[in-house]
Amino acid sequence: MPMQRTRTHLLAWFIFSISSFILNESNLVHLNNSFLYSQELQSTLILKKDNNWIEIKQGDEIYVRSYNAKRKPNKLPGSSLGSFTAAKPSKFVGLDLQQRILVTEFDYILLSDIHSISITSSKTMTFRFAGNNFAHGFIAGALFPLTLFLSEGGDNPMALILFAGFFGTFVGVPSAVIGLIHGFLFPNIENEFIVGTNEWIIVEE
Repeated sequence: MPMQRTRTHLLAWFIFSISSFILNESNLVHLNNSFLYSQELQSTLILKKDNNWIEIKQGDEIYVRSYNAKRKPNKLPGSSLGSFTAAKPSKFVGLDLQQRILVTEFDYILLSDIHSISITSSKTMTFRFAGNNFAHGFIAGALFPLTLFLSEGGDNPMALILFAGFFGTFVGVPSAVIGLIHGFLFPNIENEFIVGTNEWIIVEE
């Protein structure tokens, strides 16, 4: 009797496993993170702001920043110092418009919980950050001799150029090094599209 009961349980488990696999691979139901959603997904995600449109296709790698229970969004890796929950890259799978969720290869996210969406780029952000930091640092450093020149009523433009170049480089180079480190830690994204009122909206159609 116990042996027969064990066989019955094994048979039921086998039937359940096969059924789950068939449903998961069919166009009926997908099982992910203990959540059921329709497999009839919209394969493109369109973001709209005024007359600008961004199209994300199935298979594109994206970062999605989403709100937690306290309505605070997680952050992009390398965006700040300290301990925080970082968004992770994943491939876009589709939109379930019926239940209003965005589906990725690893997760599902309610559309109402999305703070921003970023598309990964083939371009590295390392030199972009370094260049921006150098430019800002150079300008900040050059302001010091320029301020002195104007306040003292200087009449030697060549001296101003030399001092501005020296102080600008003195501040700009360390700033560029910091930018290199920041860009190395930051994900390769060129733009972050904030979703919300007066910002980008997800087109549901």
